[in-house]
Amino acid sequence: MKITLRIVVLAAWVFVLGAGAVVAQEAAEKDWSLDAGVDYSSIYLFRGSDLLSDEGVLWPWAKWSWKGFSVAYYGYNGDLPGSLKYNENDLSLDYTFSIGDKVSVTAGAITYQYNKDAEEFLVFLDTSEVYGIVSIDTLLTPTFSYYHDIDVVDGGYASLGISHSFPLGDKASIDLSGSVGFDFGYNNKAVSDGTLNDVLLGVNVPWAITDHFSVHALVQQSIALDSLDKRAEVDPGLKETSEDETVFTVGGSWSF
Repeated sequence: MKITLRIVVLAAWVFVLGAGAVVAQEAAEKDWSLDAGVDYSSIYLFRGSDLLSDEGVLWPWAKWSWKGFSVAYYGYNGDLPGSLKYNENDLSLDYTFSIGDKVSVTAGAITYQYNKDAEEFLVFLDTSEVYGIVSIDTLLTPTFSYYHDIDVVDGGYASLGISHSFPLGDKASIDLSGSVGFDFGYNNKAVSDGTLNDVLLGVNVPWAITDHFSVHALVQQSIALDSLDKRAEVDPGLKETSEDETVFTVGGSWSF
């Protein structure tokens, strides 16, 4: 809880500083952004795992950025067996800086908060992570990220991804992405660090309706690899959450 409190305090601190800067620099060029949206996914896929066993999830989100600082909120809401409800609220704070003209580095922390049904039925407990992301502005935009749980799970997950966008006129595009994930005691503590966990392939089609409002449709194919396969072999009860999955997502977002 101390870690969670620190993240909340830091988020409030950044918000106050950003708001003060906006007021003080009204005539200056805008150096902040606010984005918010609502998405619906046919499956709640998280690091290769189907968390809600083929149930859909509705997830509102919001992200405020100012001079490299970002505060983000993601909420996930779905159904559990026996009329139980799943509710998750994530809050993150990070800072992004550049190294030269091509490399950007992000460092941050995130807290995950679950409702009583999720804690009792799925044994998901409130926890926190720190993370780092390195992205290179070159062909296919290679990106490496690593998240490490410093609380309940005490494990890590790494991802190496690439992406490319093909314009469809001035308002839309086809965005292709692919990534491979590695388990560091997060999904399966019985395998060695760096075991292949999953491959995730995606095709996203965003369309800007106005200067401030856009919609998108996304399809993703997740392929379970060694870490998830071996987890299912040891515990057949986890087989349904450790298989290959196809996920469909639609949503809309506003930018200010």
